[in-house]
Amino acid sequence: MNAQPQQTAPVDLETMRAAARRLLADDAELPSEGELETLTLQLRGHLMLAIPVVEELACRFPEDDVPRACAHAAVMEAHVRLGVKPGWTLPSQIAYAQRLARSVNALCDHYENLSSGQPAVLDPERAALLHLSSHCLTCPTCMTTDDVTGVNANLACEDADRLYRAYREAQHSRCPAVPRDGRPS
Repeated sequence: MNAQPQQTAPVDLETMRAAARRLLADDAELPSEGELETLTLQLRGHLMLAIPVVEELACRFPEDDVPRACAHAAVMEAHVRLGVKPGWTLPSQIAYAQRLARSVNALCDHYENLSSGQPAVLDPERAALLHLSSHCLTCPTCMTTDDVTGVNANLACEDADRLYRAYREAQHSRCPAVPRDGRPS
């Protein structure tokens, strides 16, 4: 089997921290319900992008290493926060989004600490998925929602389509197709 080249992870710390600051800064203005929903989705997406990258970086350190243990604890907490649903009231939804924002900041800190300022290197499939996710979270076309229902409008985006094809190619290169008879060639 051919070894595939490693690719860097698309972690945009500046964008991630800016999203977190919108809720955590001392002078932060409360977002409207619609803005809060969008910001919450963005923070969830940032966590979904950062978790595997920080995990990958942490695993490069010895098992008894303190930065590794702290990063794993932050990853576990981020997983827990992703699994919790926001409450029904606006104050509980804001508190939920603020918890997500704190996890985003924590994972950004761990990324910087573990990577020493160097981009993380991931396998091609994971890197392609992260590139696709990162694009979709920041692309105005991909993030457009229906004004009436508030649901994603699913508009066509050439960049997202291209990144999705790259992700599928990376998947197929890792797992080549099995012949119809089920026997490896």
